[in-house]
Amino acid sequence: MAKLLENFGLRIQYSFFECEIEKEMMEKLRDELLELLNLREDSLRIYPLCEDCLKHTSTLGEGNIFVPQDFQIL
Repeated sequence: MAKLLENFGLRIQYSFFECEIEKEMMEKLRDELLELLNLREDSLRIYPLCEDCLKHTSTLGEGNIFVPQDFQIL
């Protein structure tokens, strides 16, 4: 899962990824993740952020900052 998610965004912590993608791409990513997920042992949480929420986020420290880019999946 981590390798797949790294293709879509930035790894923030061990199991936390920040991705900025369109709804259609999110649905495709979710479907691909579901194929890898063991529903009896694993859990996956997707937290959408509205535009207003994004405006009110703050970053402390000098770690990597996610810069959205266009992605293509072949």
